[in-house]
Amino acid sequence: MLAVLTPVLATTPVQAAQGLNTAAWKSYVLGPSTSDVHAVRAKGRGDVKHPQTLVSSHGPATTLTTVAGGTPASALLDFGKEVGGTPYLDLTRISGAPTLTLVTAEARQYIRTPAATTVPSAVPAGTTQIPLASTANLETGNTITFTPTGGTPVTSTITGFDTTARTVTVKPALTANLPAGTAVTTSPGAPSSDESRGLAGVGGPDTFQPTAPGRLTGGFHGGFRFALLTLSTPGSVSLTSLGVDFQAFRATPADYRGWFLSSDDQLNRMWYSGAYTLQMDLKAPGLNGLPDARIYDGAKRDRSIWTGDLLVQIPTLLTSLGDAGAPYVKSSLDTLLATQRADGAFPGSPDFAKRTNPAGSPLFYSDNYSGYGLRAFVDYYRYTGDKAYITAALPALRKELAYNDSFLNADHLVVSNDRDYWQATQTGEVTKYSIDYYLVLREMSWLERTAGSPALADGNDAKADAIKTAVMSKLWNPTLGAYGQSSAKPDVVVEDANALALQYGFVPAGQEARVLAALKTLWTPYGAIMGPGLQDPTGHTIEPFGNGMETAGRFATGDTAGALDLLRRTWGPMVDKQNPLYTGAFWEFKNSTGGVNRATASLAHGWAASPSVQLTEQLLGVKPVGAGYQTWSIAPNPGTVRSAAGAVPTAYGTIRTQWTNDRGRFTLTVQAPANTSGTITVPVGRGSVVMINGRDAGPGAKSAGSSVTLNVSGGTYEITVSQH
Repeated sequence: MLAVLTPVLATTPVQAAQGLNTAAWKSYVLGPSTSDVHAVRAKGRGDVKHPQTLVSSHGPATTLTTVAGGTPASALLDFGKEVGGTPYLDLTRISGAPTLTLVTAEARQYIRTPAATTVPSAVPAGTTQIPLASTANLETGNTITFTPTGGTPVTSTITGFDTTARTVTVKPALTANLPAGTAVTTSPGAPSSDESRGLAGVGGPDTFQPTAPGRLTGGFHGGFRFALLTLSTPGSVSLTSLGVDFQAFRATPADYRGWFLSSDDQLNRMWYSGAYTLQMDLKAPGLNGLPDARIYDGAKRDRSIWTGDLLVQIPTLLTSLGDAGAPYVKSSLDTLLATQRADGAFPGSPDFAKRTNPAGSPLFYSDNYSGYGLRAFVDYYRYTGDKAYITAALPALRKELAYNDSFLNADHLVVSNDRDYWQATQTGEVTKYSIDYYLVLREMSWLERTAGSPALADGNDAKADAIKTAVMSKLWNPTLGAYGQSSAKPDVVVEDANALALQYGFVPAGQEARVLAALKTLWTPYGAIMGPGLQDPTGHTIEPFGNGMETAGRFATGDTAGALDLLRRTWGPMVDKQNPLYTGAFWEFKNSTGGVNRATASLAHGWAASPSVQLTEQLLGVKPVGAGYQTWSIAPNPGTVRSAAGAVPTAYGTIRTQWTNDRGRFTLTVQAPANTSGTITVPVGRGSVVMINGRDAGPGAKSAGSSVTLNVSGGTYEITVSQH
């Protein structure tokens, strides 16, 4: 039921939600306080004196000394979280002709690569110089283990190796015969970088051959937590500092235009990790030879614009940094416009593969990603209200819509032998692709009615209605109680299609609980898998991008408990500082055991940042309805969370809201800008009494249902819901 209310303008600041010190949100901000960033921990290997000076930049100089045949001296630096920029070293003394190498990695497990090779021919016991099939990743001083098939491992220490002759010298000599084909491994391995230089065009090892004291500056490294400095040749160096000139977007609390705080510490850490992920993904104007600002998919890899990622990145960026984030969005969208094909298709990535050209080249990755590109433009307009920009882009968006329309068959379903975000082709009439095109049409309808042609909007809506009817009638599997993957695989439950079906009302009436239960069969302790037998060709099975679709679907159908449970499974380990893969940012994917399965995995990836958006829009409850939040909706889904507060930047000013949910009483306070209007929805139970600004909201606000909605204009409101 609906009550219409008049605002009461605030004369005093809105009171903090009970039990919350709202200023405490600032303590969760992850950005460094200065652009000169130093490690929080340092550890030496080999002959390294005073490694802790590299943390404090005070005290005796750190000295690395390497002798011929000895373990190369190295210092491992841990910055505690993801950083990005240009590393530098301040040398005070040099002895000999040293060669220094510096490598970086997001995960410590990938900053050294163990050798993995074989013995090509039989070797007798007592040998000290042993042939190998490869000498890659050998380092003097490492342990080397020879394991014959079915035999007992033999262990020695590497004292030298010859890459030309492909031999390794060990001490002590072999204690057993080694047959041809004996497996060889080493520990801990040789210094390595987990950066994908070919895609990103940056990163890789820095090599220095200093001849005098002074500052040495390395190349740009987009994202890393660990750095390993190694003196790889005989000699000695002393240094007083090893730091990083931070060159991602460095946001301090003063730079946040939106914020979030709740009574749940883990959820708070998720919100700020999502915001920090986006900051790490931003390329500043002028960096790496490119004049414009851009949103990259990941800090380390691919360092390219990707349309699918933008669907999460744009709302995350604009609800946290507000106007400061808008130029990064616009320039990224401009790059899409500049690379649109004549047939209307947007590239999935307009600036991929920067090995030889910093600007990259367009990659027309998939038809579905083309549609994501269109939706990214609509999202930009929805969150900013930038009508001039979207009006100029409308002709290009209509061309893209026509391109996606070419994959619709006579049954009003999408048929495309296409690959989506998990890089596997799907055949037949694909449930998710059909729902995705439905969303493209609905988004264009909203845009046309707001800034274009209402007549075109009517046509888009009619086509969307036909797709929805077709999906529900042909692709629903009543035996599964869920949607099948496609007409070719009707018995495979997939996460993404069913999550979107819940979120956008495709589930047959009364069947929501069955879909929720079917989705739960895909859950693991680390998040939900994509579906039975489904995985990316590189081996990962848990996609935060897809899990974000499911949490949104669960929130949309009132399953707040399930949404929060999945948030904790998927993203909880990512915000746990004790997790070896912790970066303070969100990861691209997980494997079935909750880790990552390759060195190039991105551990600061924008498409994983959906918790930030959903905690603002679903838990706190603030969503845009009209462009730039000229109209808005505030509808908290508190679940078992006791209190929450936050701010959301809009084109008209800041929306501030906070609520408490304690012992049968729900209190919500809202401050909304003038010249805006919206709806406020609060949860109620049987016999609840709804009061607004101390007055009874009227008999219409008493409800036996689960919520009551109030129509309001900009102003300040305090709404309480209590038992009669």
